[in-house]
Amino acid sequence: MPKSPIFSDYFFAMGTHCNVVLPGAKNEIAQRIFQQIKKEVENLESVLSRFIPDSQVSVLNRAGKNAWIQVSPELMAILILCYDYYQMSNGAFDVAIGSLISLWEKQQENVPVSARELMEAKRKSGFQNVELDAENRRLKFKTDGVEFNFSTIEKGLALDIIQPVLVENGISNGIVSFGESSILALGKNPNGENWPLGIRNLFSENDFVHLFSASNEIVSTSGTIRAGKDSGDGRKCIVSPETGTLVEGNKTVSVKTTQAILGEFISTTWLILPDSDKEILSEQIKDVEILEVTYNAENDYSTKLTIL
Repeated sequence: MPKSPIFSDYFFAMGTHCNVVLPGAKNEIAQRIFQQIKKEVENLESVLSRFIPDSQVSVLNRAGKNAWIQVSPELMAILILCYDYYQMSNGAFDVAIGSLISLWEKQQENVPVSARELMEAKRKSGFQNVELDAENRRLKFKTDGVEFNFSTIEKGLALDIIQPVLVENGISNGIVSFGESSILALGKNPNGENWPLGIRNLFSENDFVHLFSASNEIVSTSGTIRAGKDSGDGRKCIVSPETGTLVEGNKTVSVKTTQAILGEFISTTWLILPDSDKEILSEQIKDVEILEVTYNAENDYSTKLTIL
């Protein structure tokens, strides 16, 4: 009996490769779905990307204070969701700290960050500087220089858009992966079993620290470190809104859930919150698995799995 076809292709988006694997899909149908997925992601980037000069977020980030700015229904829905997460996390998850993230990105390019620059960026950062008017679909900034940065959640938003596209097109099994950090596992793998989604050891790419079993679920991973020959100084820009500084330690958090946006929120917030606040937030979350990996040195790590 001939093997069923397996469609596989990728495109570049959100700073990484988006890989699409559709077992059993005929090439012509799969190509059409692939192009639809690509278009949906490009549309989302046209709203959220800070690297596209005329995106909705780039236009917002250039706005001054005290002027009401009309926003699209799509962007307002995202802002309301992010504000809810901001409140749930007691401010630890904050997409309005773009000024702080930009400052620490400069440091990674060997541009020193002064105490004065940090103080100024912190003053301009945070949802406390944003007034949302959901009823009239508008917002205004209470101070100049406020910037949104959706890098912590944009891949999750994309996957939650992609999943219904696949289902509506009759696709029941497949994988969509943004650089292995945000992965949708739809249905079953070609062997009829749940998809095995491995979390790699950052210092040994052939070694896995954990294996999630996923079906119609998403695994999202965030971390304070990079690894590999192209990792630069190894740090990632996970910023604590409270202190304005990079989160310390060598740690990753991976979350398995049925909603990608929720997984992105938890994986980022778990890196920032103290354990006592995680316990409080856990009372509002259910049906998730949270894997924390702490690296003490190369090939020396510990794991903690929490099932809620």
